[in-house]
Amino acid sequence: MSIFPLPVFGDAPVQGVEREYPPGFEAEHRHDHHAQVMYAVNGSMTVETPQGIWVLPPHRALWIPAGISHTFKHSRPISLRAVYVREDTPGIPDWKRCSVLNISNLVRELILACAQLPASYEGDTREFRLGTVLLDHLALLEQEAFFLPEPVDKRAVKAANLIKKNPNDTRPLKDIAHHVGASPRTLERLFSTETGMGFGAWRLRLRLMVALENLAAGESVTSTAAAIGYESSSSFIAVFRSVFGCSPTKYFART
Repeated sequence: MSIFPLPVFGDAPVQGVEREYPPGFEAEHRHDHHAQVMYAVNGSMTVETPQGIWVLPPHRALWIPAGISHTFKHSRPISLRAVYVREDTPGIPDWKRCSVLNISNLVRELILACAQLPASYEGDTREFRLGTVLLDHLALLEQEAFFLPEPVDKRAVKAANLIKKNPNDTRPLKDIAHHVGASPRTLERLFSTETGMGFGAWRLRLRLMVALENLAAGESVTSTAAAIGYESSSSFIAVFRSVFGCSPTKYFART
């Protein structure tokens, strides 16, 4: 795993960076006193935190609160834009969890502009006002609650890792439970208690997270459906629509 080259933080309330990453790059880092807005101009990424896993497809940004350790990875080249907001900045959104934001064209342009802001500048300047406008508009954005919460118990973690390695694994709960050394009832209880959803619902969400990654990387609906255990594209599209309210094509359409 590579170590993300941390930005040099100054006294600016809002500052940013622009970076290009090759395929397969993976980094882990945290910012104790700055929240972060991550946005890929092109490509997509997966961000893992102690709170769970988020897939960041095109035209969506991720808000990461200050002090949250996070790892991001991607299979294809990406152009990353990151905006850092000092935690004591007036108007900073009071969001305690990571959140995927459905960004508008206006917010996209604001993120691109703020990603160029330096680490230090005077108040009541164009740079200062630009950051203020971004914060005002971030608070108005629609948030997507879709993410994958992680279990903690070692048996549940083992079961989760099995499905992560083989998202097309369709074995029933009793077989998975036997493999990890737990009864079906115990494994179901662990997932319900630790992730807020039963094993079946968690496995479905994991499959859809993988689907988002594959589709964002340019894979076809047909190959994506097969990769996560669906026998037909139509059944996959129906499930996708039931969760996201639209087809994969519309979900990835530019807003």
